[in-house]
Amino acid sequence: MRKKALKLPLLGVLFCLLAATASGCGIQSVDNLYALPALVEEYAALQSNIDATMRELGAEYAVINYGSNTSTIQLLDLDGNGTQEAAAVFLRVTSAGGDEKPLRVCVFRRTGQDDYRQVYTLEGEGSSINSVAYEDLTGDGSKEMIVSWQMGAGVYTLSAYALNLIDSNELMNVAYNETYLTTDLDQDGDRELLVLQQDGSDAGNDRVEYYDFKDGAMVATSSAPLSLGMWDVKSAKASRLAGGEPGVYVTLELAEGQVTDVFVLRNGALTNLTRDTGSGVSGATYREYTEVDPADIDGDGVLEIPSPLPLAALDPESDSPQYLIRWQQFDSRGRGSVRCLTYHCTVDGWYLTLPDGWERQVTAARDDSLSSRGERAVVFYHRSGGEYQPFLTVYRLTGNNRQARANLTGRVTLASDSSTIYCASLDPSVWGGGISEADLKQRFKTITAEWSAQ
Repeated sequence: MRKKALKLPLLGVLFCLLAATASGCGIQSVDNLYALPALVEEYAALQSNIDATMRELGAEYAVINYGSNTSTIQLLDLDGNGTQEAAAVFLRVTSAGGDEKPLRVCVFRRTGQDDYRQVYTLEGEGSSINSVAYEDLTGDGSKEMIVSWQMGAGVYTLSAYALNLIDSNELMNVAYNETYLTTDLDQDGDRELLVLQQDGSDAGNDRVEYYDFKDGAMVATSSAPLSLGMWDVKSAKASRLAGGEPGVYVTLELAEGQVTDVFVLRNGALTNLTRDTGSGVSGATYREYTEVDPADIDGDGVLEIPSPLPLAALDPESDSPQYLIRWQQFDSRGRGSVRCLTYHCTVDGWYLTLPDGWERQVTAARDDSLSSRGERAVVFYHRSGGEYQPFLTVYRLTGNNRQARANLTGRVTLASDSSTIYCASLDPSVWGGGISEADLKQRFKTITAEWSAQ
C-alpha cells in the first residue's frame, strides 16, 4: 500500500525518530492507515514502557515474516470505534536459558491520553512469527488477533486470541503446513478460518479444514479434500461464485501444471465443488500453462479461472508458445462458463481483452528484434486463405527515445508510467478484428503484482 506523504515536516521527523527507536520498525495501525496518534508524548510513554518490558524479559524486537501487519509495534482499534485503545508489541526473548516459548506478544492498554500500560503477554513457540491478522471471529463486533507461529521450515502453529481489558482467551491452537485464510462462508457476519494441510504421504489426505466459533472456541466443524497430486498451494482466495454465493478458490501446483479447487459450504459442511469423484482432481480447471493466475478479470466481484488455449505457431522451431486465455466462472453446481477472452503478455506486464471469435482466426508471435534499444513487441496475425497476415502490434518501450518511438506514424499510446510507454499499431486494411484504436485503449490493461497477505 502506498503511504501518503505527511505535509508537516515536524510530524515526519518525529515519526522517523520513533521508528529509529524501534530498531527501524514503525508503529502501524491494524487498518494499515499508518496514522500517528494525536500527541507525541503518547509515543514517548509507550516507548518507555516497551523498553522496560524488553529489559525485564531480556528481549529484542521479533520479525514478522509476511502479511500486511509486519510492524513490531501495532496500534489496535479492536472494537472499531475509531480509538486505538491498545498496542501489541512483538518480541523475542534472547536471554540465556533457552526459553521454551521465546516469542512474546505484549499487549498494552491505553490508560489515559498519554499512556499505555502492559496488561498481559501471549507466549509462543517457534523460530519466528510468520504472520499476524485481526478479524472478528466471534461475532461480538470486536476483532480477535490471529498469530501464525513459525516452528520450522514449512511448519506452523495457528493461534487465535480474544483480547479484552484485563486478559486474553486462546480460541484455537492448530498445527498446519501450508497456509490459512479467513472468510465468511456461512454468511453469518463473522469470519471463519480455513486451514490448508498437506498430508505428505501417498494417502491422498491433503485437505482444507473449516473452523467456526462454537461454545467459546474455534472448532473444526468439517473438512474437504484437495485435488490429488498436489505439490504445493500456490494461492487461496475468498471470492464469490457466478450466482453470488461465497466461495474459496485454492490453486494447487501439480507435477506438470495447476488446478484450482472451488470450495463452498453445503448444509454446514465444507465441499469441493470442482473435484471429480473418479479422478480425485478438479479436471475442469486443470492447465499446463501456469503464467496467469485466477483473477476477477471482468471486475464483477466473481473470481474467474484461466483456461489457456494454445495458438498455432508461425515458426514451430523458433517461436515461443503463445496462448489465449478463456476465463471461466463457476456456479454453485460446479459448472463453468466462459466470461471473456484475453491475451496475456506476462513478460512485458500487460494484457488485452479480445473480441469474441479471435480464438478461431488469429495467432501471435513475439518480435524482440529491437529489444536492445528498449522496444519489445507482440504481433497479432489474422488467418485468411490459409495464410497469416500481421494486423496488430503492441509495443513496450523503455529506451531513452521511447516518447519519439511512441509518436511514430500509425502508433497510438495505450498506457505509460515514468519508465515505460505501451503503444500499438492497428492495420484495419488487413483485418479490423472488430476493434478500433479507441477500443484498444479500453481493452488494454497493465498487470499489477499481487501483495500476499500471509
